[in-house]
Amino acid sequence: MVVKAELNSFNNEPNIYINAQEGEPFKLTCHPPTGWPKPIVNWLKKVKDDSIKIADNHRMTTDPEGNLWFSNVTQNDASFTYYCSAKSLIMNEYKLSNPVNVNVIQNAEIFLQNKYPPIRQYVSRRNEVALLNKKVELFCIYGGTPLPQTIWFKDGIVIRFNERIILENYGKSLTIWKVNFEDGGNYTCEVSNGVGLPKSYNILLDVMAVPILTVIPQIVEGGEGETAVIKCEASGSPQPSIKWIHNGRPLSEASPNPRRFVTSNSITITPLTKYDTGNYGCNATNSIGYVYKDVYINVLALAPEITELPLNVKTFDGSTTTIIKCKPYGVPKPHVKWIKNDIELTGGRYSTLDNGDLQLSKVSFIDAGIYTCIATNNYGTASASGILTVKERTEIITEPEDNVVIAGSVATFHCVATADHSFNLNIDWLINGELIDYDTQTRFVKTNDYSLIITKTIELDSGIYTCLAKTELDQVTANATLIVQDKPNPPTLLEIICNKINAVVKWRPNGDNRAPILRYTVEYNTSFEPGTWLVASDDVSAADLMFIVPMTPWANFTFRVIAVNKIGKSNPSLHSSVCITQPDVPFKNPENIEVYGTETSNLVVHWTPMPKIAHNAPDLRYKVYWKQDMPGKVWNINETSNYTINELVIPNQPTYRRYKVKIVAFNKKGESNGFQKEVIGYSGEDIPDDIPKNLTVLNVTGSKSAILSWEPVSPESVKGYFKGYKIQFWADRDGEDNKIEEKVSFDKTTMEIKNFFPNAKNYVCIFAYNSRFNGQHSSSIFFNTPEGVPEPVNGVEAKQWGSSAILLSWQPPDEANGVLTGYEISYESMTQQGVGERVQRPSITNPKQTIAKLTSLKPSTNYRIYIKATTKAGVSEPFFIEQQTKSPLPVDSKLDKPVFSYVHKAYNKVFDTVCILWTPNLEGNPGSHFFVKYKLKSDYLYEETKHEFYKNFINVKGLKPGKLYELIVVVVDGDITQESDIVEIEASSNTAGIIEAEETTA
Repeated sequence: MVVKAELNSFNNEPNIYINAQEGEPFKLTCHPPTGWPKPIVNWLKKVKDDSIKIADNHRMTTDPEGNLWFSNVTQNDASFTYYCSAKSLIMNEYKLSNPVNVNVIQNAEIFLQNKYPPIRQYVSRRNEVALLNKKVELFCIYGGTPLPQTIWFKDGIVIRFNERIILENYGKSLTIWKVNFEDGGNYTCEVSNGVGLPKSYNILLDVMAVPILTVIPQIVEGGEGETAVIKCEASGSPQPSIKWIHNGRPLSEASPNPRRFVTSNSITITPLTKYDTGNYGCNATNSIGYVYKDVYINVLALAPEITELPLNVKTFDGSTTTIIKCKPYGVPKPHVKWIKNDIELTGGRYSTLDNGDLQLSKVSFIDAGIYTCIATNNYGTASASGILTVKERTEIITEPEDNVVIAGSVATFHCVATADHSFNLNIDWLINGELIDYDTQTRFVKTNDYSLIITKTIELDSGIYTCLAKTELDQVTANATLIVQDKPNPPTLLEIICNKINAVVKWRPNGDNRAPILRYTVEYNTSFEPGTWLVASDDVSAADLMFIVPMTPWANFTFRVIAVNKIGKSNPSLHSSVCITQPDVPFKNPENIEVYGTETSNLVVHWTPMPKIAHNAPDLRYKVYWKQDMPGKVWNINETSNYTINELVIPNQPTYRRYKVKIVAFNKKGESNGFQKEVIGYSGEDIPDDIPKNLTVLNVTGSKSAILSWEPVSPESVKGYFKGYKIQFWADRDGEDNKIEEKVSFDKTTMEIKNFFPNAKNYVCIFAYNSRFNGQHSSSIFFNTPEGVPEPVNGVEAKQWGSSAILLSWQPPDEANGVLTGYEISYESMTQQGVGERVQRPSITNPKQTIAKLTSLKPSTNYRIYIKATTKAGVSEPFFIEQQTKSPLPVDSKLDKPVFSYVHKAYNKVFDTVCILWTPNLEGNPGSHFFVKYKLKSDYLYEETKHEFYKNFINVKGLKPGKLYELIVVVVDGDITQESDIVEIEASSNTAGIIEAEETTA
């Protein structure tokens, strides 16, 4: 049906003039024109400048019938001309009524009273109906003066509004969008304005719904002998009734059919014949509306055909469920079975679904193969096959672990997965379920091994991170949590309560950034140091959100708070408003008072000036009280000119006398009420008069020690604070300029000095001293000290020499404390099994020798080597060094060809002696020790010397003078040897020019 849209005009009526009483509720009635669709009605008002506005505010409300309600009338309402407006939404057109003018009447009695209790103007019906999923608006318009306020209830409970349930018309209507059945109930509007009793109105809202089909009839195609069932169910409010239609007429008027069974929501025909083909309709109806659906029954005879063939399916080992598709069609409905390897698949892990598909559960590799779907009915058979392939499932073998990091540091997640080798495995990362975009989130990096690295972490990075391992077949995930901890957010100051002597600071935290707040620091600054914040307390409990800060008088205080967690301190809160304190007398006096003399006849008083925060009022100064600490002495007073002075010098005082001193602060308000501390001090000191007498050496107790004695001086002669004695001593060989000084307390007259010079002639003198001066020195005495034990050697080095030797070198002790007689060397192996037995090397008796060789050591072994210097008095403390021998050389290795020199040594008149000097290169493979082969050039066989393990020279003796010899140096390292080139040497026949060989190792 097509309806023409139209909007008629208002009736042509004369202009309307209406009187209204000021303060009373009022109504303007509108008679809108007809139209289709029904026009929307509003009221407009025109002001003096001819502009038009909608008449809609707290006092003016238009009801659904088009009437304009005034909650109360004011004089201002007379300044407008009113029009009723009708608008067509489809035609985008509106019509206006003739103008309405309101004359507001005022009288003295009403003006003085001007109060009206709430009065009902327009309300919805008490029984209101709303349609499911539609909009409903409940009205409760009341007038009165003052303007009434409206509260809405549902079933006695105040309504909580949301995006679906809202207030409109300034609370005078309640709108519910997309109504549901739960919205039904008893709604109450309660109206009050403080005049008279509150008014209320109840509306019972019933939610109804047009019928909808919950079970929709389906077309039935079946073969003769089968059963056809058509079902139809519906819901609605009220509950709809169902009527069946057959071939366009009510089923009750159809020809009887004993094979047809009818209920309120189904039709069943069994068994079917070809005469049952026809049309059936379901009509569900209630008082709100209806819904209709028709279908047909078609009786056919069709052989099976497979309309959806089995596809080649890939699945993975361990899959819970896998389905192989097969959609057969035929009438009657075909029976379906599945076979594999000529065996029908029934029961257990195999299930043929109603639609013909095969469902497999708990898939394993043995399920791979060809599956055939066979569909059969009375008219034939159809079959089709598909292949099932089973792959390795994707697994995460190393899952990411939960991580807690500090903001700004790096967070790393690792994830290792495996998948079937025939698939490409991809690993992605998600944060809180969203894939990470590495292009826009540049702090997130996925490495070549699929690890996720997050640089410069922030608190917002906290969340759940998911490793997603994915192939074309399956995917698996593993989660880990990242917590990024940061220093707290700055607290917010809530309140500062300024009292006379303290301030109460209150605050609230603003988040701990995932690391609990441990404590708070409360700071303050004053007008005296506005740029400096001082700590009132740095240990306020995290549970306390208030702290009382003491304040001093005559200052401006501001405060701030800092939160502290294990990561660090928050930024400070914003500073507080100012607390101003009133002036008062000082509460304390200067501190750190010192009393002393700088000259023999003065007294100096020194103190720390009081900071401005302690002044408590303007014009702070000090009074210095002083007197000798003797009976009958009275206080002397010196007054300073300002508070910055920190010292008073009092001249013309006797030398070293005891004084009492105190300092009192005062300001414009008066003298300090703080404790007045008295300090003891002394006037200036002078040079001590007496010299300690009879300095004597009682006993020489060691190479560095001796006991001295002397006669004391009188305390009066010290002329100051008697600190004790100073003993000076020096060695004759070093001179007095290199003297050493030791201090002794004033109550001692004997002392053992333990730092004398050993094996030397020592000179000693003594004198008394006070805080400023040394007294005159006594005459010096001397005595001799015996030899002592030497100090340790130094500069020790150890070098590898082949695989079984180590070469040592060292420097003599800095202080021999006597005459060096040589060195003692011992060593011990250090292995995983423990420390081996210590081996003593033959002593070195030449104190000039500072090189030694250790031989016959085990290859690849760590040794600890001890070296001690010796004098007649004993041995020094050992100096030890650790060194490892080289690994043994491989069997096919070669040693360096040895290089040597030779000299002729003194000999008897019958034979010559040649000293062979081997020069090994320790950086190469020189061998660990050596020996010499030699023979007359005319002989065939070589003679051999003994193997030399410790020295780098061998004396070849018994050579016949004037004869020519061939000599070869052979170096040895384990089982490996290496010979030098042959050198021809003629044995010497005279003594001229013969020298001694220099021995470099022993």
